[in-house]
Amino acid sequence: MARRTGWHRPPAWLLAGVLGLAFVVIGCRRQAVWAGAAFFPEDGGQLRLAAEQPDCGCLTILNRSGRTLLLRATLRGAPVGGAEVAAGAQLVFRFDWAGPRDNDYYLLEGIEDGQHVDLRQALQLGESPRWQPCETIACPYGSLQMNVAETGR
Repeated sequence: MARRTGWHRPPAWLLAGVLGLAFVVIGCRRQAVWAGAAFFPEDGGQLRLAAEQPDCGCLTILNRSGRTLLLRATLRGAPVGGAEVAAGAQLVFRFDWAGPRDNDYYLLEGIEDGQHVDLRQALQLGESPRWQPCETIACPYGSLQMNVAETGR
């Protein structure tokens, strides 16, 4: 009887199983979706906001600029809402998760006398938002309308 040596071809079912498993693992990779309320250097003094899906967050901001601020909310460059905040006034508002992609987040831009304002200097942020179901959270979306993911508009 001859002794077999060297490489043997694996059965077809094993090759199909390994390839199928690799396809499933690669297909199930998920992008990390950012959630929070924070300033990032690449945003140029704008405030980035997104809750964890499928929840919402509330944020309180204080205008410490000494002048009335116009706030404009955008999602991927498209305007979604705005608000005017008097000097020394607070604004409490709700925001949702903005969408499932890693670049789905709202940007809050500040404008004062027609000029871009660095919100890192102009705003004081309240307590970090806690994620809660959108239907039970107490604060309003208000005129900023950061509810695109929840409403689908």
